[in-house]
Amino acid sequence: MKASQLILLNHLAEHRPWLFCKKLQVDPDIFDRILDQISDHPIFSSGTSQKYQLPVAIQLSIFLNCAGH
Repeated sequence: MKASQLILLNHLAEHRPWLFCKKLQVDPDIFDRILDQISDHPIFSSGTSQKYQLPVAIQLSIFLNCAGH
């Protein structure tokens, strides 16, 4: 999945959930549940560091896409 495709995920989740599932190997509802479970984990915060991190939803999307291939 290329970075330019990440912005399409919301559209796919709402209008073409079967394509969302094909890309990430999970239904949009399951994706949201996983996201709710992991969003508050400290690994996703920079803490006092100034290092930039992608939003958790994007990190999860990248992981699921890679794991599905």
